Amino acid sequence: MARPRTHRVCLMKDGKPADGGSYQEVTATTEKEAAEKLYGGVLFKQGPIERLRAMVLSSGATENPTLFYERFR
Repeated sequence: MARPRTHRVCLMKDGKPADGGSYQEVTATTEKEAAEKLYGGVLFKQGPIERLRAMVLSSGATENPTLFYERFR
């Protein structure tokens, strides 16, 4: 079983950084889990830029965040 790690998560609104673009530290076993914990809902790895909801940097990373999107309803 994977161990929890610290991930840095930046929430997005309409494809742009929310809350001034600041990253918050979240402890989770995966990047997806970290994004969903902070976002408060299910997110997906693909989608249009206007549905971008979270960028996640794994511990130690400083660039190339993993992107997560909200599904169309």
